[in-house]
Amino acid sequence: MLKPQIKLSAKKEIYVPGDKSISHRSVLFSALAQGKSEIHGFLEGEDPLHTLNCFASLGLSVESLGKGSYSVQSPGKQNLKSPAGVLDFGNAGTGIRLSAGLLAGLPQITATLTGDASLCKRPMARIMNPLREMGADIISVEGNDRAPLRIVGKQLKRYSYTSPIASAQIKSALVLAALASEISIDYKEPEVSRDHTENMIRFLGGNIKHHSPLHFTVEPPYHFEGAKFVIPGDISSAAFYIVFGLCAGGTEPLLIRNIGLNPSRVGIITVLRNMGGKIEVTAKRQECGEEIGDLLVYPSKLNRSVITEDLIPSIIDEIPILTVAGLFSEGGFQISHAEELRAKESDRIQSMVSNLERLGVTVKESKDGYEFGEVKEIKPCAIETFMDHRIAMSFAILSKLSGVELTFDDTSWVDTSFPGFFEILKSF
Repeated sequence: MLKPQIKLSAKKEIYVPGDKSISHRSVLFSALAQGKSEIHGFLEGEDPLHTLNCFASLGLSVESLGKGSYSVQSPGKQNLKSPAGVLDFGNAGTGIRLSAGLLAGLPQITATLTGDASLCKRPMARIMNPLREMGADIISVEGNDRAPLRIVGKQLKRYSYTSPIASAQIKSALVLAALASEISIDYKEPEVSRDHTENMIRFLGGNIKHHSPLHFTVEPPYHFEGAKFVIPGDISSAAFYIVFGLCAGGTEPLLIRNIGLNPSRVGIITVLRNMGGKIEVTAKRQECGEEIGDLLVYPSKLNRSVITEDLIPSIIDEIPILTVAGLFSEGGFQISHAEELRAKESDRIQSMVSNLERLGVTVKESKDGYEFGEVKEIKPCAIETFMDHRIAMSFAILSKLSGVELTFDDTSWVDTSFPGFFEILKSF
C-alpha cells in the first residue's frame, strides 16, 4: 500500500461548504412556499448558484444577506412566470432534473432548460418518461433524451411509480412535480436513496406517509409558507478531507465541523470504518429536518473491505475519493454494483480507471465497477479530469498525501461544488 508523505502533527479544525443537495432544494422549496424565506449556509458554488439564478428568472426575488445567506421572496408557485430566456443550469444535474419536475407541474410555465457541454451529455429519459406518464409535456430539443429540455407546464394527474433504480434525483423530480400540481404521489424504490426532499416536506409541515423505508406517499394540500433554511456542511465535500485525515501519517485527529449526517448519506463513514478508519461523531444536533454533527478523524491503518450493494446509493458521489483510500489500503480496493457512476458528470468508472492506469496502477474494469490489488507506488502523470469536479479533487488529495506530482488539465470544475477546496488543501 502507499505510504503517506504528510503527517498531522497538531489537531486541525476545518469547515466545508454547505450541502449541495440541500442548497438546490432550499431554492426549489422557497419557490414553492408563499412569502419570505431565509437561506443560511447556502453553497455558493456554481451549481446551486445556477439554480438560484434560474428561479430568479422565474419570479423569485433574491437578496444576498452576506456570505452564504439569502432572503428569498416567492409570489407562490401559482404566480411563478415563464422566463424571458433559456434557463441555464451550467453543470448542475441535480438543478436541471429537479427543476424540470417542478416546472412540468405548473400550467402557467413554458421554459427551455439547458446547461454546459457536460450536462448536455447526461441522460434525462429517467425523469422524462415517468413525468410524461404523469401527464407532463417535456421533450428533448435535440431528440436524444438529453438537454436542452423543452417544458410546457401542465396540470398533472396523481401517480404511482416503482423506480427501477435508487435515485434521489428521479424521486425528487416526480415528488416536486406532484407538489407543483397539488396531486398525490405514491413512490417505491429498490434501495434507500437520499431523502432530503422528504425531510424538507416534513420540515415545512407537508403530509408524507412512509409505508416502509422504500415506500412512501405524499398527499396534498401543499400550502407551504416561507421558512428559515439552515444548511449543514456537505458530507460529500467533507469526504475528501475525511479520507485525507485517515490516510495521513501522525497521531493527531482532524476536526471537521458542522457536517450533515443524514442517514441516507453516511455510507461513506460506514465504509471507511469497515476499512479500519477511526471516525468519531460529536456534538449531534438537528437543523431543517437534518441531522448534523462534528467529525473527529484519526490517522488509521486501512484494509480492503467488501462494499455491499445496499451501501452504493449512499456513497455514489464518494466512490472516487474512496478509491484514493483504497490506494492507501492493505489489499487494494474493489467497487461493484455501481453502474450509476457512468451517468455522473463524467463516466466515473472510465474516468477513474483511465487515470489510475496513468498512475501505473493495474486496474480491472467491469460494467458496474473496477478493482485493483495492493498498490506499492504510483508515478507522476497528467490527470484528465473529464470536466468532473470529484475526479479533480480526488486526485488532488492523492497528490498531497503521496507527495507524487500530478498535473491537471483543468480544475475550474471544483468550484461547482467546493469553492475554497484548494485553499484548505494548501493549509496542510
